[in-house]
Amino acid sequence: MTRNLSLKLISLIAAMLLAYSLQDASNTSVVSLFVPIEIRNPPAEKVLVKRMKQGIQVTVKGPSFLIGEVAASPPALRLKLPDDVEGKYVAQLMSSDISLPPSVSVLAMDPPEVELVFESVEERAIKIEVPQLGSLSKEIELVGIEVDPRTVTVRGPRSEIKQLRSVETEPLDLRDIKESERVTLNLRRPGALSTLSVSSVAASVEVQPKPVERQFAARPIELRTDLDRKWIKFNPGAVQVTLMGPEEMVGELSPKEILPFLTLGKMPERSGEPIDVQVEIPKGTKLVKVSPAQVTIWYNGPSKGTAKSQSSKKR
Repeated sequence: MTRNLSLKLISLIAAMLLAYSLQDASNTSVVSLFVPIEIRNPPAEKVLVKRMKQGIQVTVKGPSFLIGEVAASPPALRLKLPDDVEGKYVAQLMSSDISLPPSVSVLAMDPPEVELVFESVEERAIKIEVPQLGSLSKEIELVGIEVDPRTVTVRGPRSEIKQLRSVETEPLDLRDIKESERVTLNLRRPGALSTLSVSSVAASVEVQPKPVERQFAARPIELRTDLDRKWIKFNPGAVQVTLMGPEEMVGELSPKEILPFLTLGKMPERSGEPIDVQVEIPKGTKLVKVSPAQVTIWYNGPSKGTAKSQSSKKR
């Protein structure tokens, strides 16, 4: 029992001597640390766009056991700014802005000042664009892409906002599109210091079967007029019509559904005048070409002069 008590006293005295030796003023260390700079009171409606230094080198001195703790987790220099700071500002750095134990002192700071540049914050509605990647399959074609919303509000420093023309989404991979569909696309940040009112948009991608062309040869031309048809002639009497549309629709069309015609309200002043050929085509198809596009028309009946001559002979 007495022996254990002696050992305990010896251990206690040794611990006290060790603690005293560690905290002895003569057991000091000097180290250089990288200390980050934090702004305690960032100005309202302004943003820091440029800083010459993210932090500074600080040389500190103090008891070794405290210096070890400080070196393991360097404190920040918390910089306080004037309330009316704007544009370029050179801040003088103070050692008192670094939170250190009382027995640790700052010997040097490099640099002793730092330059900061602030800009006013602005907001603008910017249109959204969808870049495309790859190609659609050969059977379909792109009709259009509609994004919702069409614009996004961008908030950031004036220098970034004023040069923006559009905000892009992540690329739309057309190789993944097989039919019309609605997809969600994330927006790309337009600048390092700008923020967006939304992070993604919905894009409606519309595609349709790629149209094919089909020719209809020797389609007879119909004359649509209130004039006496028996005296009106035109040449040629038939044309070739080329239509375009969905493959299934165009492939099933009957030539009788393709109706070339001439509209004639009065006879041209001179025979041999060219007249445009018009065509009635089924809904859902598109007229590509009429060949020939015009026909020649003339009046083939008796002239007024001939009629008068014949009347005189009868008398």
